[in-house]
Amino acid sequence: MSSESEQRNARLHSAIEAGRGRAETSGGAVVVETDLEGTITKLHISEAAMSVEPERLAKAIMACHEAARERARTEAAKRYTELLETPGLLDQKAPSPNTAADTPEWEELNPLLITRTV
Repeated sequence: MSSESEQRNARLHSAIEAGRGRAETSGGAVVVETDLEGTITKLHISEAAMSVEPERLAKAIMACHEAARERARTEAAKRYTELLETPGLLDQKAPSPNTAADTPEWEELNPLLITRTV
């Protein structure tokens, strides 16, 4: 892979990884931030939120988590699309993919004879 291709791929990967989503309840009692994969990167639960029924708090956290995850995906897709539309980014010729059979290290395996004795 050429250096230009590596740099292009690194920029695309970086843009996607930088995507974060954030969601909060209307009063800000619960705030959830996630990365693209839905991993919670920030969670804030106010003292007021801790005083509500556990089931209600759990629903608020789950709703915020889902909204934040969707926003992270949307943000990553937006960044990726913006980079793909950057003039000159994809003008470079991509190297042809190597298959294992094309590489000098490739070795054909000999058939394995399996015998069974009783």
